[in-house]
Amino acid sequence: MMKGVVMKTWMMLVVLFLTTTVVEGGSNELSIQWLKENAEKEGVISVPSGLQYKILKKGSGRFHPALDTSCSCHYAGTLIDGTEFDSSYDRGRPTSFAPNQVIKGWTEAMQMMVAGDKWELYIPSDLAYGDNGSPPKIGGGDALIFQMEIVEVMSDEGNLAWRCDLVTFEDCTEKEIAYIGKSRIKYSKGDPDEIDEELERLARMSSSKSKQSLKDWALVRTLILKSLVQTSEDEL
Repeated sequence: MMKGVVMKTWMMLVVLFLTTTVVEGGSNELSIQWLKENAEKEGVISVPSGLQYKILKKGSGRFHPALDTSCSCHYAGTLIDGTEFDSSYDRGRPTSFAPNQVIKGWTEAMQMMVAGDKWELYIPSDLAYGDNGSPPKIGGGDALIFQMEIVEVMSDEGNLAWRCDLVTFEDCTEKEIAYIGKSRIKYSKGDPDEIDEELERLARMSSSKSKQSLKDWALVRTLILKSLVQTSEDEL
């Protein structure tokens, strides 16, 4: 029984990997219409590639996985009519793979997630199995729905996760909110020399031999300051 489960998992991941190099064409008409309507639903976020997602649970991981970072994940895939074609939940254990080993929609989504995140992904055909599909369950041009959960990012290296909204303060810590307020006052005149000097100081701190927590805080301050500068430029 276990041998059959392992073989099924291995074959599915092989298909996911091979699809990253053979996909062509867009979604079929039914999928195009479904994705168009789905994009208007509450909580659904669309990105330029055509990928759509909805956050079901927010994790507390510190890093987004790098392209080649192996992650332990749970997932369940369905067609747009609800027909399930694969599920690690049904197998009773998560599966490990890196973002660069799977379909394009997963590759993009995983690099935006952190450990503990659970998202629902709505993936157009050109980011999944393309014109050829994955017979017999997935037809050519089919858009797919996945529930994706990153159980563990199996490395301490990657892109620091930072989700603080500088306007609403959603997902901001008290420490970040205090720094945002302080920076808005200190750099309100937009002196480029003063801002560049501070960014250079933070860059030295983030690459120093200090404790990781101090380097992370230097990087977060860099992101906040750059975001504030960009916002000011956009308002001109």
